[in-house]
Amino acid sequence: MNTQNFKSFEKSSTLFLRLVLLVFSIGVLVFCGFLLYQITQSDSLGYYRPILIGVVLSTIPLLYVFYQAFLLLNNIDNNLSLSESSVNSLRIIKVCSFLISLLYLIGSPFIFTIAQRDDAPGVVLIDIILLLGSFSVGVFTYILQKLLINAIGYKSENELTI
Repeated sequence: MNTQNFKSFEKSSTLFLRLVLLVFSIGVLVFCGFLLYQITQSDSLGYYRPILIGVVLSTIPLLYVFYQAFLLLNNIDNNLSLSESSVNSLRIIKVCSFLISLLYLIGSPFIFTIAQRDDAPGVVLIDIILLLGSFSVGVFTYILQKLLINAIGYKSENELTI
């Protein structure tokens, strides 16, 4: 496979990931708009209103994660993947992921109380999935950030040697 074909394949894969990020961002915004409409217009939400407000608040760092992932894909396209900008993007993604986990962890006692009152164990399961999912993304991003810092160090050592 020659270099030109590899570069076009690389560009197409990052383009696909950008499109996926765009679709997810639009989906999150539509879902958030629907939740805001339900929160403001519906009287039948009862105890679930604060839970839905917490979900809407957690979409703010999620959208920022999508933005930072988009910037990271731009760095990859511009051959700047081993740069401080990429490390900074990964750091922000890590912090936002842990922030989302913290938001769901803080809301967990309230969610458990509501779930027991309404006998709705699915709400607790959704809370645990969202909490563990965002925490897993944070841990994975932390590992990637450390690997990228080490790769940048090796690259700079290599440049000094040659």
